[in-house]
Amino acid sequence: MNKAIIATLLSAFVCPGSGHFYLKRYNAGTLISCLSLSGLAYLLYQAVKRATSVSDKILSGELPLDFGAIYAAISQTPQGNEALWIEVATWAFILGWLIGILDAYRQGKKLMREEALDQET
Repeated sequence: MNKAIIATLLSAFVCPGSGHFYLKRYNAGTLISCLSLSGLAYLLYQAVKRATSVSDKILSGELPLDFGAIYAAISQTPQGNEALWIEVATWAFILGWLIGILDAYRQGKKLMREEALDQET
């Protein structure tokens, strides 16, 4: 396999930015990793916060121990700024991952062309 494919697969299936690290493009890899993983960290924080809130309501007796009631409490749509930041974090995660995949392929192809030119001279 060539470097472009390996970098693309690393970025797609391991972690956003890992293909850039493979290609020794450390600044781009760090930027893409930080963008995607910060979005993911915020989404996980919000999920744990929601789960903690629901479990506290169950333990206090405010919410019955019924699957339907628990599901309804968990699946409530966030309101206000929380919904906005969840959407921003979701898009940061998705776009960071997609940009990482596409740019890893582009950078890999560029590196392969540069290596081919170096071998010819």
